[in-house]
Amino acid sequence: MNTIPYYGPDDVKVSLKYEELVSALELALADFSKGPEGGVSQPLRATAQVTQFNGFLAAMPAYVESRHALACKLVTFYPNNSAKNMDTHMASILLFDETSGMPIAIMDGEVITAMRTAAVSAIATKYLADKKEVLAVLGSGVQARAHIEAFVKLFAIKKINIWNHRPNGAEQLAKHVNASFGIEVQVFADVESCVVDADVIVAATFSTEPILKECAMKSAVHINSVGAPRPQWQELSKELMNNSVVYVDSVVSATQESGDVIKSGAEIYGEIGQVVLGKVEAEISKRTVFKSLGLALEDAVAARLVFDMMEQKKKI
Repeated sequence: MNTIPYYGPDDVKVSLKYEELVSALELALADFSKGPEGGVSQPLRATAQVTQFNGFLAAMPAYVESRHALACKLVTFYPNNSAKNMDTHMASILLFDETSGMPIAIMDGEVITAMRTAAVSAIATKYLADKKEVLAVLGSGVQARAHIEAFVKLFAIKKINIWNHRPNGAEQLAKHVNASFGIEVQVFADVESCVVDADVIVAATFSTEPILKECAMKSAVHINSVGAPRPQWQELSKELMNNSVVYVDSVVSATQESGDVIKSGAEIYGEIGQVVLGKVEAEISKRTVFKSLGLALEDAVAARLVFDMMEQKKKI
């Protein structure tokens, strides 16, 4: 067997462009929501909990026929790492040849995870947000930064509000935004002040209890929630969930893995792929929530894009 190439974070960053990633994922999510005829195979993630150290290891395999993408991501999540100045998420993706099952690449999964999550939130925002000028971000970690970078590139964002439970984290992210994009940015001491004038909210926290609750917001604000990926965790309150139109990436995943959905008992209006297909209405005149669990198909599609780009570079 030939040596399997490894593509690190820098390779991924130069290979993935948000415009191409959003386009590819939009089509893949639509395929997923078609059911078996869409050519997407994706079981629920398998997890092994490391209770002693408050962590877990997950395996996320998927096949997306239309993208020729067969892959499996292995990811660990250790929330306590943030206090040790270590990454909370660590991931690698193994990409296979769809015709033979032969491994063809191993690549860093952390950058892909951050970028594909932000790209899917951007797809939800494209369809569900009435306006996209003021962005409120709750959190200051990798996902918060990735969402800001994606949204600034994809939408005409004029102002960014930031809140984080550790104020220093919010200040550091604000400095990065200012230096990188030159957009007006403001740090807030409380969530309520951060979201009051927002057109779009991104909740990207490690909270296990709701941090975004019913408060003064624009009536048609759109909320992307990418935190609380466990059945026992929440970052949105029960009242907020039940008073919003809720969309998800996968109904099956959301009803089994999302504490925000499970604990609130909120009705799921539809999958974002169904919105893309025109089978479910985008309720842009109402407050909407997109609850994102992160799907293995998204990793597979992104990994295939990276591989194809790296293969093209070899031919130049």
